Amino acid sequence: MQNKRRKFIFPLFVLYYKKSSKQGGISIMKKIAIIRCHDVSMRCGATGCLRAFNEKDKAFAPYGDEELRLVSLMTCNGCGQTVENDPGLKKKLDRLIEKQVDVVHLSHCTSKKDKDNPDNRHTCPWIVKIADYLKQNGIQVVEGTH
Repeated sequence: MQNKRRKFIFPLFVLYYKKSSKQGGISIMKKIAIIRCHDVSMRCGATGCLRAFNEKDKAFAPYGDEELRLVSLMTCNGCGQTVENDPGLKKKLDRLIEKQVDVVHLSHCTSKKDKDNPDNRHTCPWIVKIADYLKQNGIQVVEGTH
């Protein structure tokens, strides 16, 4: 029997599930989004982020056997852009909230190595503002992808 994904639409939310022939039950799929740096995206194809997600490696390893669905792979709107001054960015983030994304991962490129201590990383201040907005709206934020 082939596993098929089905989508039920309820008045307030969309529930994704996968019918499991092994367990004879239903498992809820956790909705994941990844936010990348706009500047870095000009030279990066997100292959490291996608590999880590698909293989449940690095920052995605803690999910274990949970069913995951990548619902968004987006960039910030560039340095200096915040929800207060960029309606396009606010619209993108509000869409994640509207779609009830469970967890947003901040891509590896959204933080930089400390020059004095390469083991320490500092998250971009614009990304911090994005993360704060998402947290204030009930979305869990995780730093890192790969």
